[in-house]
This record gives sequence, structure tokens and C-alpha cells, in this order.
Amino acid sequence: MHELTHELQRVVAFANGKGGAGKTSTSVNCAGLAAAAGWRTLLIDLDPQGNAGEDLGYNQQGITDNGQHLLDAIGTGQKLQPVIRDVRPNLDVIPGGDALDDLESILVGRAQRAKKVHSMLAEALAPIAGDYDLIVLDTPPTRPSLLQVALGATRWIVVPTKPDRASILGLGALATQLNHVREFHSDIDVLGAVLFDVSTSAKAVRRNAVADITNALGGAAPLFGSVIRHTETCAVQSREEGKLIHELAEQVEDAEPYWKALKEGRKPTRVPGSAPALAEDYVLLCQEILQRIAQLESTGVGEEAV
Repeated sequence: MHELTHELQRVVAFANGKGGAGKTSTSVNCAGLAAAAGWRTLLIDLDPQGNAGEDLGYNQQGITDNGQHLLDAIGTGQKLQPVIRDVRPNLDVIPGGDALDDLESILVGRAQRAKKVHSMLAEALAPIAGDYDLIVLDTPPTRPSLLQVALGATRWIVVPTKPDRASILGLGALATQLNHVREFHSDIDVLGAVLFDVSTSAKAVRRNAVADITNALGGAAPLFGSVIRHTETCAVQSREEGKLIHELAEQVEDAEPYWKALKEGRKPTRVPGSAPALAEDYVLLCQEILQRIAQLESTGVGEEAV
């Protein structure tokens, strides 16, 4: 069993056992907002699809390494380094991509030879973790070994999920992985679950989802009050333009910078339009995440699950 070093106490993984549940959208937008509000932030994309690069625009700019550095560092035991510095002010990135399929194969082979894999990312990340206030991991849904090394380096888990039954059933796979990881890594807690892609009028759906999520995760995941609403147009525009949701919203005339509301701990000033409304959802979620971490740190939570 290993315990996280002090430097890894601010590592947050966004995870779910099913694809399309909002992991990349929530992780990238929260990382971008935290960075804009002044937190030195590192985003690590552990997904072979590499979609974080679409949201942040570096795939379109051709400056991604498609996960090669992650493959080289974790596969050989070298320390990680940010591959793209200041993709936004205060935000560094280690991209994902096709090379992570090879890393998954390496991890599977190593596990079959009875060699440990769970601490490989933690060991590669620890030397640079102290350079950051927050480290965000975007995890893959269908690469169990990559998810295992991600959870092995994680202090907190945020669980995005759609409220439909199929998505919530996917949480069972995450719960299984989490139980396995806790056998060798006790310093990991579920910070909370967030409903993603939900109609603003679906109050009954939200109520039912609370019970379903609690059951799927064994009662270990308090639901965040913030809900990420359904806005297909914004999601498509974000990836096409390589801009985060709050950046789209700030293009609206007279919109204040969304990081300002986050930094001041209040709701953003509402501006008409779907992008500003969605940006407010992300600001409120990011506030909840950061506040819940600060609260749990101040109460000394560590040995027992949230």
C-alpha cells in the first residue's frame, strides 16, 4: 500500500466507467477556469482520444504530441514535464492521444508479469507536482490500466454522469476499479458526482438520479449542487473553435470575465444566451469543487472515505 506524497494532495481525476458522460468537458472547463482565477494548473489528458486538445485548441494548432511524452515517461520511469506550457495563462498541459494505446499495452504486459503498475504515474508526477496548485486528470472510460494508474496518483475523484440509466450503470465499473485501487492506495476519496447534459426542466430526473448514483457508487459520492445543462450548440462550437465555454461566453457583448466571479466566490453576472448560462454552470461547479477540497483539507479528511 502507498500513500500520496504531500505534492499529490491536489490531484483531481474526472472519471466514469462509460464514455460520453462529460469527463473531458468538465475536466477541461474546470481546469481552464481555475487557471484563469489564478491557480497554477496542470491538465493531464490520459485518454487516447485526446479530445481535451479539441476543447483547448492545441490539436487544431498542431502542437500536440498525441501522448508520446506520457508514454515515454510512464513507460520508462522518467519524470513528467509539461509538454505545452501556458496553453492559457497558468495552465500547462500534458496531452493525450494515440500513443496512449501503446501505453495501455505496456501496462497490461507489466501487470501480467506481476509487476506493479498502480504507482507509475504517481512516481512520474511527484517531482513536478509541487509546481502546481491543482492537477486535473482527464481519464479514459475503456482503458482499465490507464484508469488504474490515474487513480493511483489521485487524491480526489469527481464523477460526471448523465442521468440516464446506461450512464449510471457505467459507474459500477468505476466503483469496481476504485475498490481495487483502495487495496494499495488508501488516500483516495470521491469528492462528488455531477449531473452532466441535463435539461434545465428535468427536476424529477435529477431527483431520481441522486438515488441511482448513490446506489451505483455505494453511497460514496455526494452530489454537487451544480448541474451542467444540455446545450449541444455550445459543445459543438467549443470544439470547432478550440475555446472553453467561458471564453465563448465572454465574446458576448458586456460579459464580464467569468474567472472574476470564481475568484470572488459569487455567481457570474448573467448575460442572455446559451453560452453564458452554460459558463455559469461551470463556474458554480468549479467553485464547489475547490471549496469542497478546501473544506475537507481543513478538517483533515484523509484516512476515511468522503
